[in-house]
Amino acid sequence: MGESVIEKLTSPGLWTPTTLKPAFWRHALSRLTRQQRVATPHSSSPKPLADLLQSLNPQIAELVKISGTAGLSLGVYRHGEPNYYANFGFRDVAAKLPVTEQTIFAGCSLTKLFTASSIARIIDDGVGNVTWDTRIKDILPDFSPADFNLREQMTITDALSHRTGMSIGDFYLGSENNIVVAYEDSIKFLNDQVPINPFRGQMQYNNLGYEIAGLVIDKVSGSWADMFRQKFFQPLGMQRTFTGCPPQNIENVAKAYNTLDDGTPVEIPLVKAGEGAVGGASGGIFTCVEDLLKAYTKMVNTINNQLGSGEATEESPFKRVADIISAKIPMNQPTMLESSYAFGLARAELPGALGQIGLNPGLMPDGKMPIVAKGTSSRLILYHQGSLPGALSAIAMIPELDIVVVVMTNSLALNDCPDWVFQLVLEQLLDTPQRNDYIAAAHISAGQTLQWYDKTVESLGYERKNGIAPRALDAYVGTYWNKQRYLKVEVTINDGRLYWALQGLDSEKFELDHFDGDVFSWLRPRNHMAQRGRWVDNPPIFWKVRFNTNEGGVVTTLNWAHDPDVPSGEDFYKDA
Repeated sequence: MGESVIEKLTSPGLWTPTTLKPAFWRHALSRLTRQQRVATPHSSSPKPLADLLQSLNPQIAELVKISGTAGLSLGVYRHGEPNYYANFGFRDVAAKLPVTEQTIFAGCSLTKLFTASSIARIIDDGVGNVTWDTRIKDILPDFSPADFNLREQMTITDALSHRTGMSIGDFYLGSENNIVVAYEDSIKFLNDQVPINPFRGQMQYNNLGYEIAGLVIDKVSGSWADMFRQKFFQPLGMQRTFTGCPPQNIENVAKAYNTLDDGTPVEIPLVKAGEGAVGGASGGIFTCVEDLLKAYTKMVNTINNQLGSGEATEESPFKRVADIISAKIPMNQPTMLESSYAFGLARAELPGALGQIGLNPGLMPDGKMPIVAKGTSSRLILYHQGSLPGALSAIAMIPELDIVVVVMTNSLALNDCPDWVFQLVLEQLLDTPQRNDYIAAAHISAGQTLQWYDKTVESLGYERKNGIAPRALDAYVGTYWNKQRYLKVEVTINDGRLYWALQGLDSEKFELDHFDGDVFSWLRPRNHMAQRGRWVDNPPIFWKVRFNTNEGGVVTTLNWAHDPDVPSGEDFYKDA
């Protein structure tokens, strides 16, 4: 059988949406729409959604339990039927307040589709002569990383499709969901990034690409947050969606939890990324399942409408969706099947492996994810996930079938529970004849999380070689600044013990244990880190701090490899 229209249209070789002429889009996409509608996947009388999905409740409840998730909300749309909702656990564990479909959670990286769609609106409206191929430096003249390709060649498409090869710098998210890099220092922070992969050579997930996109929107249209509200939230009736943590008078907002080793959720501060903060344009929205179903349902309808006519859908806030959903960079290679990243959405061909934007691939043996929908017809699925301390989320869209699945939680749990849930639901919706055992997968992935601390300690033990004693601890005390002086580390002594604190914040203060010579470690058991609202999956190099001396033996710098892909680390210079 020859290559299908969808394969031709979405080949990763079509690097930019502007490669194809509008006439081709109209002709080929109308053919695609006709092909899709020839054979409906449903029987003449499909089982109603509620009847179809309620039988999954015991399995979903078990997945919630295995992962240690405090609360979960599920929403499903299928063409022509009432939305289906199912809710599990608590938005507030101590008060035993249940989750509903109107419970507001941190949306995390589900923000990215709105950021990409805002750029699409700017292009569609002809604002500032911006195109997908506009270079970042032509909009943000202060954007000036040392690397030539990053500085001179990076385009909006590169930033939105995670193909810059740039370091990820995600240490900006500290303890208790603190953002340790000030928003006014965003450009300085971005300019400090370096290449870790070949430019446009492979997909490397990087939130900073969407930080760049947010700054582009700010420069061209005034504010990414205003654009979200005015162009998307208000027209779509998303009345419980915000560009950051909701105001205190808003009710039914989920508390945030990290999960301890025994599966117990421990409350932590809510996500602080949002409007006016680093992390906002990449992961700052707060929303609920009911609102997200409105958005993604409209997106699916717009995809089908625009792919049929090749023209904008006037009543839809989503513009240029063919540009948004087309493949920009291969992902999860090698594979014989479609697997790529678009703008704010991952693409895959079913039957196939999903979840590549989430946590589970790193928790499964050899990174192998289950093949979803084995034995069903081949079709395109668009999906994404989101994760921050205190929140995990996942969405999936199958445009051909007019299907949307949304899952939100209020826990950074022992595994990516929303990922397993949406895969379970998809297999039910598709009447999959060969189903995966997601309960088993949940146990495997949670078990891997519980091995993290012991494996990290073991690895650090292998790295300790010389057994050299440290200097007198007061030799290390001082304030250390990075080169551009937007980030500092304060090193102090309390009760004879050495501590460091990023930005001098009490929330970032950790004891430094002697490791070897002038090297110290701030690693603590997983439960301790979870209680302090941190990610708990960093590799050994992240937890080491090296002090360096001048020729006279005086400590002058501190080096921290906060980005594991940059093992040389970043130097911080001690104030005289």
